[in-house]
Amino acid sequence: MSALKTILYSILYCISQLTSQRYVSVLAYHSVDENSSFYTVTPDEFARQMEYLNRSCSVVSLEDVFEFVMGRRDLPRRAVALTFDDGYYDNYVNVYPCVMKYGFPITMFVVSGNVGKEMELGGLSLRMLDWIELKEMSEKNVSFGAHTRTHPDLRSLIPSEAIEQIRASKDDIEKELGRSVDYFAYPKSRYNDAVVTLVKHCSFKGAFIGGGVVRRGDNPFLLKRVMVDRSTNFLTFRARLTIAAEWYRGLEKFGSRVIHMRFFSGFTSI
Repeated sequence: MSALKTILYSILYCISQLTSQRYVSVLAYHSVDENSSFYTVTPDEFARQMEYLNRSCSVVSLEDVFEFVMGRRDLPRRAVALTFDDGYYDNYVNVYPCVMKYGFPITMFVVSGNVGKEMELGGLSLRMLDWIELKEMSEKNVSFGAHTRTHPDLRSLIPSEAIEQIRASKDDIEKELGRSVDYFAYPKSRYNDAVVTLVKHCSFKGAFIGGGVVRRGDNPFLLKRVMVDRSTNFLTFRARLTIAAEWYRGLEKFGSRVIHMRFFSGFTSI
């Protein structure tokens, strides 16, 4: 991460400490390993992040987040939820023992058709968890959500194919683990109105995208998460636990629009 980006995150983090808004940050991880994928966090860095959460935050479950959104319960001011996408084997090796150490509830969004196989992440082919490992974790403090059967862009599918991807993932996990699957994560946070409608029809309580923090009264099928990846140093990790992550994303979008407008303005004047 660039020094300028780190400085900006740090400034926004300091400002975020002054707000009295109530929200919860839902963190989204993928692989936790020593591989070179951009979407991977190293085990040492992950352990440092979890130790910080244990000292400074309240880690809550997705069910707690949902109840907060629906106005049925309050959450502590520094509430954080932990989610992990796809179902990589390194989550069993490097995530599971660490979160069990602190008793943190976590949710893994599983690509059910890739269980026990391999899946591409950032140009690498990584081993996925099998049902035996998933079953072991389900008997502890780990819950599971659906992430489709094969991780397609649901927007590109006809409705019958999309709903099969969504419903089959939920059915596969519930059949194998004997647990209710209440939450869905859109692959790569890609969705449209039609996809959201299909997810609603598959008996989920809520679904997750990217882009920021979760507030009371949010649409339960468009709940935001904050990505944690290789670019996340410790300073920006702390900032991403706050509304600063949402502010930074807004500044990025604004900057992109300004650059786009200036480029095309200059182009058309030639």
